Amino acid sequence: MKILFLGYKNCKLHNFLNLKYKVTQTMDKITPSVVKKFNKVVSFGYPHILKSDIINIVNSPIINLHISYLPYNRGCHPNFYSFLHNTPKGVTIHYIDEGIDTGNIILQKEINFPLEENTLHKTYKFLIENIQDLFISNYKDILNDKIISTPQKGKGTLHYKKELSIYKNILTEGWDTKINKIMMKNKKRTDLEIIDEVANIREKNNVNWMDILRLAFKHAPEDARKLMGRVNEYDGRISQLLKELSENG
Repeated sequence: MKILFLGYKNCKLHNFLNLKYKVTQTMDKITPSVVKKFNKVVSFGYPHILKSDIINIVNSPIINLHISYLPYNRGCHPNFYSFLHNTPKGVTIHYIDEGIDTGNIILQKEINFPLEENTLHKTYKFLIENIQDLFISNYKDILNDKIISTPQKGKGTLHYKKELSIYKNILTEGWDTKINKIMMKNKKRTDLEIIDEVANIREKNNVNWMDILRLAFKHAPEDARKLMGRVNEYDGRISQLLKELSENG
């Protein structure tokens, strides 16, 4: 069996498959002409979206490893959002379709973490280790399509890369931020606390808008675009706060 491994070079799974099969590894963007040379394609941390021209040309469905308990937290940074929104946590091996992490589930495992002294980095490493072990323990059945896959149940959630910038105030230690600090954001705040934060953000955003107008009149379009990005970021946070306010009660 010839396997195209779209993922981390020399990770545990890559090294394991290399011992069993003829494996080609890459993180580069691939073309249909490359993909059709392989019997199986496995994706693990691959940074590019696989579109229909790739999905439809392979000999069997592409397998993806995603560190969330699907359908929750599709897309980017699933570990962070699982704690921020207190959704089920875990790992999922699934087939790729034309959606973002929406394909049928092959295997998944729910994982619970102790909050004390745990960080995003530690839990991420634990999930990465667990999903590789889950694949390795069942590799023959997975690669030979012996497991009956099941459609994902429920609407779930989806997050994009750009959303993370809204939460810089939470990720004060980056990926070493403690889990219990993130979970504290789930505590229900009073209406007045939410209104105060909205007022504070709106005050900052009004300054941004005035700066944009001044820069535009001075013919500095590049700087103006950067400020527009800040405006959009604050507007996104305001939308979330107003939603939280409307759901209080």
